[in-house]
Amino acid sequence: MRKYIFFSFILFFTITISAQYNPNNQRPKLVVGIVVDQMRYDYLIRFYDKYGEGGFKRLMNDGFNCENAHLNYIPTATAVGHATVYTGAKPGAHGIINNYWYDKFIKKSIYCVDDASYKTVGAEEGGEKSPHR
Repeated sequence: MRKYIFFSFILFFTITISAQYNPNNQRPKLVVGIVVDQMRYDYLIRFYDKYGEGGFKRLMNDGFNCENAHLNYIPTATAVGHATVYTGAKPGAHGIINNYWYDKFIKKSIYCVDDASYKTVGAEEGGEKSPHR
């Protein structure tokens, strides 16, 4: 009995180690993250035949997608959601708590992408935005 437990133990670690083996330590040249508001994962499967070969089909076949991801956070505001998806951390850890919040240092309410030190290309007014925050 002990022999079977030992071999099962060895087999488990051998499979686990080989699954994580990366011979050339290669990293992707580009990572593209796509979040489509209000689009459930099952829409990718349900409407697969309607997608073009160079769009969602290519991303699904040649890329990586999260089939059963669940990120437990509130509020479900845009900035919070994007920060949570891309960091994998909850709002308490990454610090983005809503689309708007009160900044105690400048003593006013701010928008998540407000940044007076930048001008958006092509915007005549109100284009002071960046991912700084």
